[in-house]
Amino acid sequence: MAIIKELDTKFGIGASYHRITAFNISYSSKKITICVASYLSKEARANKSIPIEELDIAIPFSDFSSFLNVNPIVQGYEWLKQNVIGFEDAVDDFDIVEPPLPEPVIEGDVDE
Repeated sequence: MAIIKELDTKFGIGASYHRITAFNISYSSKKITICVASYLSKEARANKSIPIEELDIAIPFSDFSSFLNVNPIVQGYEWLKQNVIGFEDAVDDFDIVEPPLPEPVIEGDVDE
């Protein structure tokens, strides 16, 4: 998942494809940080380009409870669109750009 919205980066370059690349939730201190990577375009991301910009965004304590008992990634995108200036009219992109992760190898698991 990602969101699409043309925004200027701190480098003066426009980026239109934004995705959450890391999510940190501390339940003991009730702190959440989202890392958002911005790419020139969806095609740039699909071609494995590095992000133009990466930002860590701290979620306010008052919004912590909105991340409980939900998919935090989906809620993260919703929170960005509702709370970060510039993302308010962003369009959801549900296409999967990343190749699927390989199945984990479990030790002792042998095909017969």
